[in-house]
Amino acid sequence: MHPADEFEAFKAMIGDGKGVEDVAARFGVSVLTVQRRLKLSAVSPKLLALYRQDGINLDQLMALALSDDHAAQEQAWFDAQPWDRAPVALRRKLTAGEVEVAGNALVRFVGIEAYEAAGGVVRRDLFDDEQSRFLSDPALLQRLVVEKLEAFAEAVRQEGWAWVEARIEVDSHALRQFAPCDHVLREPTPQEQEELDALSRRDAELEQQAQALDDAPAWSADEAECIDLEEQDIAARRKAIHEGLRTWAPDAMAHAGAIVTVNREGDAEVIRGLVREADRKALASAQKEGRRSTGSAADHSPNASASGSTTVERRTPDCSESLAKRLAAHRTLALQVMLSRNTAVALASLAHVLVQRVFGHEYRRAGSALQITPQLPAHGLLSVADDLKESAAWQAVEAAKLAWKERLPEQPSTWFAWLIALPQSELLDLLALCAALTLNALPSAGAANDANALAEATSLDMADWWEPTAQGYLNHVPKAQIVQALKEAGPDLADDGVGAMKKDVLVVKAASRLAGKHWLPASLRRPPG
Repeated sequence: MHPADEFEAFKAMIGDGKGVEDVAARFGVSVLTVQRRLKLSAVSPKLLALYRQDGINLDQLMALALSDDHAAQEQAWFDAQPWDRAPVALRRKLTAGEVEVAGNALVRFVGIEAYEAAGGVVRRDLFDDEQSRFLSDPALLQRLVVEKLEAFAEAVRQEGWAWVEARIEVDSHALRQFAPCDHVLREPTPQEQEELDALSRRDAELEQQAQALDDAPAWSADEAECIDLEEQDIAARRKAIHEGLRTWAPDAMAHAGAIVTVNREGDAEVIRGLVREADRKALASAQKEGRRSTGSAADHSPNASASGSTTVERRTPDCSESLAKRLAAHRTLALQVMLSRNTAVALASLAHVLVQRVFGHEYRRAGSALQITPQLPAHGLLSVADDLKESAAWQAVEAAKLAWKERLPEQPSTWFAWLIALPQSELLDLLALCAALTLNALPSAGAANDANALAEATSLDMADWWEPTAQGYLNHVPKAQIVQALKEAGPDLADDGVGAMKKDVLVVKAASRLAGKHWLPASLRRPPG
């Protein structure tokens, strides 16, 4: 029996009034298998006929089944060049313009249920183990995001800011037009301090558990993941409390505002204390008046001098603006010379720029005279590899970041002085971490040669950091490629007829057999020396 005959048999039974569960029981398969066969039976008759003639393989047919539109299926297949008919390419054509749910912050923010309740259509890929979902109405998703953000913004307006905006996306470049408004940190309330103390105690307990896990003869990945997730939750809760301690003076809030947006985790984020260019002078004037009033009150206090003088000194520039720029240029060159002769301060200055970007707030303008703008590619990496957070490399990076974050002073304004005082060996370790977090070896970065040179210089062996799992690799390649991988990994791993297995069975068996074998696909192998 050709597999297509099975598809049609399932379809006929459903047409005769049988339920999916009945069909599954009759053939001894899972309900999901029946649903997948029914989905394949609904593919364009032209493509099914081609499948019977071996003109198209099952993986390609499953990719085309992502759409229920026969015309779209046929166009994706027949309009494509033979070399452009891989399953991933076909899926990409059929979902062009749609929003993939996995890893999308806006989808997490709105929620699938709210999107569907508003009339949105969700396309589900039954043939993906993760059953990937795609939203077919990006405009509706955007509208729902804006509506939800506006609700948050309305609450923030009640705080007394001069303006509050709701923005779907806010990048560091867009926020460079704003200056930060000075704030102070209030003392935590008893409840807040109690929670901070509890978080610190739990954090210490988790550190001990992690140490015990490292020392144990049998290492549990699940337990390690639970510890890591709870540590991340503690860090987020601690950060939220500290954010809530920031306060601004009413006169400052009258000239500053806030932006409500969606962060990378899909939560609402409020960026407070932003001053527009047009409001900077007004804010500076208001602050000067405040200082003047304070000074005047002091002069009229009982402790003021007998003269009762209330003269306020006004500082006037001692040169024109053009001359000031000329002098600043000379000072810049002199600073460059002095910095080049002081390795310790130069390293601290460079680390300061990177630390602000890695551990600080992206919207704040870098408080450094060095004209360096580091870019962190983590978001872009996650967008192309949704299994990245499960990797050993991701966990190692996050652990290193958390260790340094705990050491940094609470106030970013004190970071530079702290870095200056840091022992140079530790400063170099921090600098190495921050520099590493800017590295981007994706093809789109256009730095393949440099990335290869770095890999060689650091003796990178991807077999230490990556394994061919079902989600991360095996589900995305054809059966022949999986069988070839087994043959390369060991002479006896493909001797029991694995080539005749169904794809889903082969994937499970191959993942088990390849585990610990240090097998790598060609793109991850070291180039020949």
